[in-house]
Amino acid sequence: MKATLYSALTACALVLAPALKADQADCLKVADAVKKQVEADTDNILKIVEKQAATSPSCSCEVVKAAILAAEADKNLVGQIVATAIEAAPEQMDLIASCAVAVAPDAVSEIKAVLAKLNPRALAKKGNDPAAASAKDGKTVIVGEKVKNPLDGPYLIPGLPPIHPPIVPAISTPSSSDVTLAE
Repeated sequence: MKATLYSALTACALVLAPALKADQADCLKVADAVKKQVEADTDNILKIVEKQAATSPSCSCEVVKAAILAAEADKNLVGQIVATAIEAAPEQMDLIASCAVAVAPDAVSEIKAVLAKLNPRALAKKGNDPAAASAKDGKTVIVGEKVKNPLDGPYLIPGLPPIHPPIVPAISTPSSSDVTLAE
């Protein structure tokens, strides 16, 4: 029974492995094509991203990363690339945003602005974007006026009384009778 199971699992792995590698290799080819097209024609980056993301939505992450890296995009261009890719492949919105943040972490604010504009409810559910607070079912984040630093107070363990530092007696100074002078 075990031998049959192992041989069946091995056969399945051997059958499915080339299909997975082919999809991965296909995305690498798409990314290389995007990189070459962007380097050849830097004025039409958004058209290239839109075309490639629409033709192969499963490779939209690689398309966005290749376009950002090949163009050496600034923050505004990263936001435009993300918006174009999301409009071309809306089902890959989260993947496109995370790939863009991974490649250009300094453009997080622009990427969040694009996400808020294209899908305001996605950020409102998490409650981390004040621009999307007016969305349906949006929750506002309630934060106190001054958040207390947990390191300022005594160390507390749930269920036990507070642990305070030990009381150290003051260092006593020797009296004059204890001191002998050698002459």
